[in-house]
Amino acid sequence: MTSIEVVAPPRDVLAWSRALIEVPLKAALAGLPDETREVVDHHRPDYSTAAFALLAAETVGDVSTAIGVAAALELAVWHEQLHADLMTRAVSRGHQPSAWVEFGDDRAVSAADALLSLAFARLTKPEVMILNAALLSVVDGYVQEVEMEERDDVDVAEHLGGAAAKHSALTACACEFGALAAGATRSQADHLREFGDDVGLARKHVDDVLAIWGGAAITGRPLYDDLLHRRRTLPVVAAISFGTDVYATDAEPRELAHRVEQAGGRQWCEQQAELLLARALHHLRQVKPRARAADELFGLAREVTTARSARARTPAPAVPSQSTAESREDRIPS
Repeated sequence: MTSIEVVAPPRDVLAWSRALIEVPLKAALAGLPDETREVVDHHRPDYSTAAFALLAAETVGDVSTAIGVAAALELAVWHEQLHADLMTRAVSRGHQPSAWVEFGDDRAVSAADALLSLAFARLTKPEVMILNAALLSVVDGYVQEVEMEERDDVDVAEHLGGAAAKHSALTACACEFGALAAGATRSQADHLREFGDDVGLARKHVDDVLAIWGGAAITGRPLYDDLLHRRRTLPVVAAISFGTDVYATDAEPRELAHRVEQAGGRQWCEQQAELLLARALHHLRQVKPRARAADELFGLAREVTTARSARARTPAPAVPSQSTAESREDRIPS
């Protein structure tokens, strides 16, 4: 049986991925107008989507066959992130001002649209259809998110559905693309897609935790940022489901964070991320993957999810008593 137990990638897979797709990316971006290229160069993602595609390919075959689709997916991710920052009015990404802050709405939208066109131009028709379905899922997630913000009766299951649609689709697509490009069977590609789907949702749980407790050093955003804007993210929704009306008063963000944590919202999100990673690992093992690539793929999954939330818990909190742990476990929403 393949051993997949690493906590972090044994090589810098993000740098490795960037090096592999650098040539096709440069070729794709070369024809952009200078003003558009300036926006694109300002906003560079972390290459994790390309890394998921390339490592998924390596688990079943030759990684070189997936370089083209990995580059196209990275272009699509840039497009989605530019739009996401604009729609949410996020003022920073990756420890620097968001593109719309730096260049204005119109230039950010134009650059995002150009990136999507470049992505589609580098895919086959069947691949375009898969990527288009993923992007439509992201849009559906945004629509659900906006609709739920206007309601007071939204439960955890609805929030998870919207989060999955918005945050899992592109990671799932990357793993499927990489697998198919490397000659995977339909079953292998399906399991790797499910792997990416679980990792994407686990990442959302962690992102929501860090948007409250991560702070500028980890996220580039202020401490308690989502609470400052009174957003109903997953830790908040979990706390509400446990009986704590987080936003019932005009308390300061620090007090709101204390309420969410005391109610078990933070712990629930971290537990869910671990459970989702365990399910992702199950899917990965069904592929019967190559050992090193599988270790690195799962290592990357942990690095972008639970390893990040663990770093936000420094110094580590006191271990709860058994009775406290049991009472919180009993209240975890389904």
